[in-house]
This record gives sequence, C-alpha cells and structure tokens, in this order.
Amino acid sequence: MNTGVGKIKVMVCGGAGRMGTQTIETVLAQSDMELVGTIDMVRIGEKVKNSDLVIESDLKKVLEEQKPQVMVDFTLGRVAGENVLTALSHGCACVVGATGIPEDMVNKIREKAEETGVPVLIAPNFSLGAVLMMKFSQESARYFEWAEIMELHHEKKADAPSGTAIRTAEMMSQTRSEFKAVEVTDEKISGVRGGVHNGIHIHSVRLPGLLAHQQVILGGLGETLTIRHDSISRESFMPGVMLAVRKVSSLKGLTVGLEQIL
Repeated sequence: MNTGVGKIKVMVCGGAGRMGTQTIETVLAQSDMELVGTIDMVRIGEKVKNSDLVIESDLKKVLEEQKPQVMVDFTLGRVAGENVLTALSHGCACVVGATGIPEDMVNKIREKAEETGVPVLIAPNFSLGAVLMMKFSQESARYFEWAEIMELHHEKKADAPSGTAIRTAEMMSQTRSEFKAVEVTDEKISGVRGGVHNGIHIHSVRLPGLLAHQQVILGGLGETLTIRHDSISRESFMPGVMLAVRKVSSLKGLTVGLEQIL
C-alpha cells in the first residue's frame, strides 16, 4: 500500500469487479496516491493484491475511519447513486464510472453535491479516445442530418444502451436539434431499428470477445462518415480515471463527462 504525506487518499467501490480491480492496481502504482479502502459485496475479507487492505462491505465504516478524499465507483445503477450520496455526506469527492444510474438519482446527486459543496464527476467513458470520438461526432452533426449509433460490449454488460452511446446522442443533439430517420411502416421484427434517444437510433450488441466499442455513422448525399472507437483492454480507461482522481477536487457540484476536465 502506498503511504506518504500529501498523497490523494483513494477508495474504490466495486473493487472486486473487472474495472475496480484494474483501478486498484493502477492507483497502487501512482506515486501521488494512497489506496485506503475497497468496497464490494463479494469476496469480502479477501486480501487486495499488493496491498495490506482487504475487501470490505461497510462503506460508512471506511469513510469514517480512513477518511478518503476521493471515492472511485465502478458498481451499478442505483447502488452507485447511494454510494455517492453516502460519500458526499462524509465530505468525500466522487469519480463515478458506474453506468445505469437512474435520472432521479442523478438529480439527487446534483442536489447533494451543491448542498455539501463536495464535487462529483460522472463519466460514461474514461477512455481518452472515446471522449474524442464523442467530440468528433458532436462536431460532425453540424453537417449531417442523418446519424445512427452502434455500440458493442461484452456479454456481461447488463445495461443497454451504454452510457457512452446515450452521452454521444446527447452531445450530438446539442449541435443539431433534429435528425432525420426513415419511418418504418412494416417492421417484421419488433425493435429491429433499435431504440431512439434524442432522435438518433441506437443499436446495442452484447457478445463474448468484445470489450467496449462504438461507431457513429453519419449519412449525407452520396457519402457516409463513420467515426469508430475500440477499447482493446481495460487499461485504456485508466489514464482518464487517474486524471479524474487528480482533478475532481477542483470542480464544483456535479460534472458530467470526462471532456469537461481535458
């Protein structure tokens, strides 16, 4: 375990999961960070690799005893939201990569962050390349009236569409308020055209062998533009996570999107 004066005290929620495990390994390798706790509901009591810590289940206990400065959360949905609200009550800034947080919970987080003066960063994707893909798609939407999004993830990803796809559609709609789409009157298989968010059709694929991939296809007169990003390993998310841990304390209230701190 890293120790030392002036280091950022970090705790990880969802520490037994794939992203949590990768985050813990990366935090331990940073000279300016100290891992002070990891939380999960599985493998409780198991020793954290390369650390003197064990996986714990009591979030409040770790917050009160270890006083982390930043909590990184890679759990899921409403659980992540409750974790953040608890952390904010203890003065701990939050970096959230969890997906599927309900909108009402996001609103509660926003209110709590403003009330406590403790910042929160929620990022649908921590990959720098994915952030650029979203930004390029947003800019391209100025010039193309037709667009669709296809996101592809591993078979264990429970939510669909991905937070990245939703965020991409939202960013594109900030540039263009309305997109064109064919109205299918003879849909032989229900849902075959995917879901629609902010006027953009989104298609979700879940297959083993995939990690995290997305392509945005924009169509115009006699041409198409495809903007694609592929994460080959979870290491691709770590530079963004570490950047967020270092920057979150300088933010105010709730911030959504890694692009806000790049």
